[in-house]
Amino acid sequence: MKNKNPLLSTHPAVIAVWAALIAVATLLPAIPVIGTGATFSVGDALVPLAGILFGPVAGAICAAIGAFIGQLIAPHTVIFGPLSFVIPTLGALCAGFAMQKKWYVPLGVILVFSLAWYLFPLGRDVWFNPFIYAPGVIASLLLAVWPTWIGDKQRGKMFVGVFLAALASATVNHSFGNLWALIMFQLPKEIWVAVLGIAPAQRILFALGSAIVGTPLLIGLPKIGVVVGQMMYEEEAEYEEDFA
Repeated sequence: MKNKNPLLSTHPAVIAVWAALIAVATLLPAIPVIGTGATFSVGDALVPLAGILFGPVAGAICAAIGAFIGQLIAPHTVIFGPLSFVIPTLGALCAGFAMQKKWYVPLGVILVFSLAWYLFPLGRDVWFNPFIYAPGVIASLLLAVWPTWIGDKQRGKMFVGVFLAALASATVNHSFGNLWALIMFQLPKEIWVAVLGIAPAQRILFALGSAIVGTPLLIGLPKIGVVVGQMMYEEEAEYEEDFA
């Protein structure tokens, strides 16, 4: 019988190391965010991996710490002020749930933010914007079809699984950030039209980066005794059975 909950089994040192990587990555070359004067950072590709590797709780904590420190050392990445770190925190949380086969969590969050868009006059004027979240919606639905691919022994399937979870997470961030920007900046319709084709491509690239980095880690970390990904999910299920 296990004596501790795997949800809390990620060592604080592991969380600290990944949080530090997210923070440092904000200093690497970034992509401008049209209409805000801020930029995306390379750390955006590492945020979903916090949830995929360590689960929703530890992943969210990791992303929150890393993103908060990152916005202090790289203020050019800050879009929404001191609370900007909330967005990657939610993204990591949803990526963790996707890893745990709970694909409906990121899907539900994307749909909630999409519907909230139409509560605002400018949002209704730019009615087409939520449709650019389609890649994340499709990724979430594909995770429902292939829920075990993140932990599959075949590297190709694992790569696709990590990519889909990261894309769902990146779309959660995108939908949350867009809604926040709609309220905070009141960007004109022309700006939203200008990014229609660019924004989804950016999230797909971030998700590819997550898969390229995350797949070798999911394979390699267990070999040195660090339980990550769906191996952690399976231990959690065993724990719940033991104490049922």
